[in-house]
Amino acid sequence: MRELKDSFERRIVKLEQDYTDKARSYEELMVEYRLLQKTADEEMGRLKLAVASRGDETQRIRHLYEDNMVLVKDMKIENESLKSKIDVLKSEYYKLESTHRQGGADVKAELAVCKERLGNYELIEKELDQAIMHVANNENVEGDGINSISNALIQTITSAPTTAKRRIQQSLLLANRLQTKQREVEALQKEIKELKEKLEN
Repeated sequence: MRELKDSFERRIVKLEQDYTDKARSYEELMVEYRLLQKTADEEMGRLKLAVASRGDETQRIRHLYEDNMVLVKDMKIENESLKSKIDVLKSEYYKLESTHRQGGADVKAELAVCKERLGNYELIEKELDQAIMHVANNENVEGDGINSISNALIQTITSAPTTAKRRIQQSLLLANRLQTKQREVEALQKEIKELKEKLEN
């Protein structure tokens, strides 16, 4: 009986010892748990702050992205508008360039015609000067001489290489008539002078 009691007491002591050990281990585990929980809470707080910061950053980036997409859309519209304007300007430029080339060719052709006309007019003027000087140098010639000069003038006018031939011919004929009338006036003045001398005598 005593042995049973001793055995029972030893068992109780052992159980108490085990309980004490288990309680100590439990306390140590609770301390470790609390430390781990505290660390986990701190880490969770940091993570929550990081997530919140990342969320704000993500929101800001999303707003920037949306704003950039709006800008990209506006830029595309403006780009299309500028392309259409450039196409219109190119078309107008090519038209102006073609018109300018055509105008330049027309001006060159007109200039060539004007140069040719100027050369013809200078030639006519030279020939007329020669013919008029010839008539002026032979203004005292009468009869057949005047007819030969008139024929020379008419021949000069006939050979004039312009469409203004008729007007020049009329002018020279009028000049010829004027010269004839001037000779008649000179003859009449001479006759009047002779008559005055006769009357005085």
